[in-house]
Amino acid sequence: MAAELLADNPDGLPTPRLVRAVKASGVSASRAVLERALVRDARFHREDVLGKPTWILLDEPAATAPEAPVVPSNGPLDGLALRDWQIAAFAAWAQAGCSGVVEAVTGTGKTRLAIAAIRACLAQDGRALVIVPTLDLLTQWQRQLHELVPGARVGQLGGGRADDLHDHHVVIATPHSAAALPVDLPAGAVGLLVADEAHRYGAPTWGEALKPAFAMRLALTATYERNDEGLVEVLAPYFGGVVQAYSFADAAADGVIAPFDITFVGVPLTDGERSAYDNADGQVRQHRKELVAHGLPKSPLELIAAAAALSAGAEGRPNTKVRREVVAARAFLSALRRRRDVAAQADAKLQVVHALAPSLATDGTRGLVFTDTVEQAELAAVALRRHGVPAEEIHGDLAKDKRRIRLAQFRNGNLQVVVAPRVLDEGVDVPDAELALVLAAFRTRRQMIQRLGRVLRLKDDGRAARLLVAFAVDTREDPKHGAQEDFINEVIDVAQSVRTIDLGQLGR
Repeated sequence: MAAELLADNPDGLPTPRLVRAVKASGVSASRAVLERALVRDARFHREDVLGKPTWILLDEPAATAPEAPVVPSNGPLDGLALRDWQIAAFAAWAQAGCSGVVEAVTGTGKTRLAIAAIRACLAQDGRALVIVPTLDLLTQWQRQLHELVPGARVGQLGGGRADDLHDHHVVIATPHSAAALPVDLPAGAVGLLVADEAHRYGAPTWGEALKPAFAMRLALTATYERNDEGLVEVLAPYFGGVVQAYSFADAAADGVIAPFDITFVGVPLTDGERSAYDNADGQVRQHRKELVAHGLPKSPLELIAAAAALSAGAEGRPNTKVRREVVAARAFLSALRRRRDVAAQADAKLQVVHALAPSLATDGTRGLVFTDTVEQAELAAVALRRHGVPAEEIHGDLAKDKRRIRLAQFRNGNLQVVVAPRVLDEGVDVPDAELALVLAAFRTRRQMIQRLGRVLRLKDDGRAARLLVAFAVDTREDPKHGAQEDFINEVIDVAQSVRTIDLGQLGR
């Protein structure tokens, strides 16, 4: 529909007009949803016209970089044992001028695909810059490159080193180092920039790591989405559109991921927790009405984003100048946090750990437990150990060396379960597991994909993976009230089973 509307308006349409036109045609889509769809498609381009963001339909996909070299179809792939989807993604990326985004769910092999692109670049005497969000991922990339590109000199930018592309074929960099330091190419050499966890580079500071001199560009992500304008303003102009998407359904149909079962486990709130939850919920509703009355959007996600922007925009201003809607926005966000925290940290969620632990101690299943807070992680690890399950917590307050040691212990089998808050969601090389237990509701679709992907790598014996999600009954976490709806819709036709039980049924 957007293509037809823009074809009739060759000079483009400002975003608000385009949204209204799409809705008038009978398609219900918010501005955020529409822009997320347009930014994925290389036919569409956004530019400022008289200070207004305007969408234009291109006759040809927008050029996002200097002209990239033609990539041979076979040589870079030799010996990599790529899956069919990876071969198709490589071909689509090459066809798009060696620039684009590959969006594939966790555990399906994005790194190996990128190594094919790196080999293609090096085969033409080029150089590659790989940007990764953490030092843990940097180490993982080093291992992969040494194994799969054995003749390449691999350097590091960040973590106390400042290697360059004159003395190295590939440099792996952290975003802050790549943004702060010049990364020059040898004269006449073509450059490839690979951005791992690419959705994170839409932030202003991280976006500075995306160097314009690199003609070949590849973005890797499990979820190409953000809650701000970073996709439209930073990532799409640099990388272009999505050249290949690979979903849970695709991966399951191809046999790339393990079969899996999902169980939602309902737990009750205590009387005190229920009172605190209802109080916060009432304040959320009250302040939502105020904000909508002030002209903010009704859509929940858009309202939260608008309230956050309104609150941040007032930082540093004298209190006497803070408008009533800013006060309401801050009160709304505060009540949202309190409501979410009560449900996420419900005392009964630790009973799920106690109920599950005996079977883990018996069958030796390797697992990951995702918590909301460090304290919850520590308590869950203690509960597991009491039942004879070797378990340790990992969190951001833990020394990096200790975190690496515990992950290594999990990898070699000395630890059976690792418990962590959000530190394992992205940017960490997590060894394979068979079970994931989530004690706090997914904050975003991205978090869901990351956590489920942690247990979906194929098992040698063909066993199914299991995802257990604990939720507080009759709260915003409860599936019967619409919680996890996007997640359930995405996996219900892919999972072997999706069921909801109460705490007393766990283990039956």
